[in-house]
Amino acid sequence: MFERSDVMKLRVGVFLLSAATIAALATPRDSAYRVTIDLAGCQHDRVPVRVELPRNLSCSPCRYVLPRSVPGTYSLDYYGRFIVNARAFDAAGKELPISRDDSDIVVRGLPARIEYAVNDTWDEPQSGVFNPTGSNIQCDSNYVLNFHAFVGYIEGTKHYPYTVAITKPRGFFGATSLRRIASGTVADTFAARSYMELVDNPAMYCAPDTTSFDQSGTRVTVAVYSPNGVMRAERVATVLKPTLAAVARLLGTMPVDRYTFLFYFAGWQQRDLVGNLSFGALEHSTSSLYFLPEGRGSDQSADEMIESTAAHEFLHILVPLHLHSYEIADFDFRAPRMSRHLWLYEGCTEYFQLLARARDTLLPPENFLRELLSNLRMMRLFYRERSISLVELSQRVLEPEYQKMYPVIYMHGPVVAFCLDVTIRQLTHGQKTLLSTIQSLMKTYGPDRPFRDEELFDAFAAEVHPSLREFFRRYVEGSELPPIADCLAALGYRYQDSATVPAYQFENTSITLSRTSVVPLIVSRRPENDFGFRNGDTLVRINGTLVTPENKYELLSRFIWAPTSGDTVRVLVRRSEGEAELRAVPRRTERIVRHTFSADPDPSPQAQAFRREFFGK
Repeated sequence: MFERSDVMKLRVGVFLLSAATIAALATPRDSAYRVTIDLAGCQHDRVPVRVELPRNLSCSPCRYVLPRSVPGTYSLDYYGRFIVNARAFDAAGKELPISRDDSDIVVRGLPARIEYAVNDTWDEPQSGVFNPTGSNIQCDSNYVLNFHAFVGYIEGTKHYPYTVAITKPRGFFGATSLRRIASGTVADTFAARSYMELVDNPAMYCAPDTTSFDQSGTRVTVAVYSPNGVMRAERVATVLKPTLAAVARLLGTMPVDRYTFLFYFAGWQQRDLVGNLSFGALEHSTSSLYFLPEGRGSDQSADEMIESTAAHEFLHILVPLHLHSYEIADFDFRAPRMSRHLWLYEGCTEYFQLLARARDTLLPPENFLRELLSNLRMMRLFYRERSISLVELSQRVLEPEYQKMYPVIYMHGPVVAFCLDVTIRQLTHGQKTLLSTIQSLMKTYGPDRPFRDEELFDAFAAEVHPSLREFFRRYVEGSELPPIADCLAALGYRYQDSATVPAYQFENTSITLSRTSVVPLIVSRRPENDFGFRNGDTLVRINGTLVTPENKYELLSRFIWAPTSGDTVRVLVRRSEGEAELRAVPRRTERIVRHTFSADPDPSPQAQAFRREFFGK
């Protein structure tokens, strides 16, 4: 551990204290936390943390709470298990006895400070923590600071303010939306009005690779860490600009004046991460944190992943960040209670990111519909015989059985949102939409005015039409599939629950790739196979496209496991005796496709007008 005097030595001569800094540091100690996170003192991938506690505590014993869950994750992660070597001291410096209770640290006596070291979640293969909600400690190169993985609070004081001093290696920059009150070459100081605000503002420290731009009145900052230098902030910003422009056009006005995108791109040589990869992102009020594959730099799929993921996370500014229930507004980090409205928070957000791109030039309207319907096919594939109420799934998502079904929110939720949008437009003769209704509800409620979980459906119906309440009863509280056929017909499309379509397939193409090799190495195959694969073959190219760790399954699926045409497929493999090109021709067959659609060859004038208005074309 380290002493306060050591930290202060590092900081002498570094800060230029502004009036805001002095005011923040002068916050009454009686009701404030002062935290030091010593990144510069990192050893063996552990970071020392020192927490000076408020002086007005009266607890005995005192419970230092470390979250079991955090907003936006919908899982139990128990961040206290990554805290080690904890010690507590009273105001005279006497060490106090402590015990561990689940995630928490329980102190006997009245503590003045708590010290401990933090292990990161990313290095633990069995942590189960979604990477964007976890922590990364790479002493020489990168720190991802989700503060709930480093700092807690004494039970009953999560609304107290925090001052956080972070010592850092020279040459490192800390990107975050957290209010910065001082900054220098070896240390930064930040302030948060409460534990909720601290948790809501992650940071990433590394050698700086940042850029900024303005989008419709919002100052956007992009910070990138890419271990091989493949992805750069300027390139990511180039991808984000048209996406955010599409979002701005959908919303009409941007709801925040600043926003920070934090991107960590994982390289496949990072063996400590491979066992715990969970790509994705987590939203916050004025920032979002991403954990994505680094790719090969020119890979179009990387840009598409950034585009769709960033649009989704940014659009969370609507829900749940500016429209949410009490369960989220006053989140219980120790005993979390789940809202019944994940369909709104995640399903509607995913729908809006699709709609924003469809109303722009980024996603053709029919591709928009294909993506929606592909969600229903995925549901049938993975949850074949299950039908479930989205409300029930939301409320019980922390239970193991329902945790397995959590992806349904992203499959079923957007389809429900689409049908809800169409229904609202029809009931109001185009005067209202799902988006305008949510924006109207944001005026009644808002970030500091949460709604009661059981009142939301009635509030929607009051905004739109009394009959909308039946929609929620059947398709959100109930388990019926929403009226997708009627909604597509309103847009001039014909829906088919199932259809027989031409298909192509190879007779024998079962192969298994090595899980431990970075290169796509075949470790087993059927003795008789159409291409003549051998065990030990390394896939080099498929139809001229270089096979990479990132695209190997996509290429295998597109050209070998489910080819879309009868054209010859060429596979270049590397063997001990050299390279060989293998060829095979798939045979024509037929297959049944569920949840498909086609354009009505003679749509009514009403359908044509509705489609133009819906897609803004």
